[in-house]
Amino acid sequence: MGTNNRTLIGSAVVPIRLVFLMWLVFSVEFLFGFPLSAFGIHPRTLLGLIGIATAPLLHGGIVHIISNTVPLLFLGVVLFYSYRRIANKVFLNCYFFTNLLVWIFARPNNHIGASGLVYGLASFLIFFGFLRRDFKSLFISVLIFIFYGSIFYGVLPVDARISWESHLAGAIVGFISAQQFKKSAL
Repeated sequence: MGTNNRTLIGSAVVPIRLVFLMWLVFSVEFLFGFPLSAFGIHPRTLLGLIGIATAPLLHGGIVHIISNTVPLLFLGVVLFYSYRRIANKVFLNCYFFTNLLVWIFARPNNHIGASGLVYGLASFLIFFGFLRRDFKSLFISVLIFIFYGSIFYGVLPVDARISWESHLAGAIVGFISAQQFKKSAL
């Protein structure tokens, strides 16, 4: 029991740190009125490059940050618990390459939030098992698809206020990461 518990707790470190930073930034912006959300991704602008690192930490409201917090914690823990040898690389791919794609290809707007990362992690976890074809990975893929398969509707441009480009970029990066690491030792 002690070993599994420590592993599960250890698997939560990276996701909890990121969620803590998200809530810290949100609290500072809310309590002190600093317009930190201006540091999102502004595609193809010099200032927008900052957003590649900062956009997942920035959120437009309480519903926005909560809707990213829960899946980020769940998917992050599943990733780090199940695939600890490749988890850091996958997580960083989904964080930075998703945002880089948004900076290159998205419509001119201020793109903020961690949903691109959420889509990247979900996409990786879903596709990885089907590409790898071992029981554990397939089981995880099916489980994540049952819980989060409907997120793929979010890659469609149905609401101008939502960065569907981040969702699509995250899904693409997650799939490419699954391809990249499918033969890796776990």
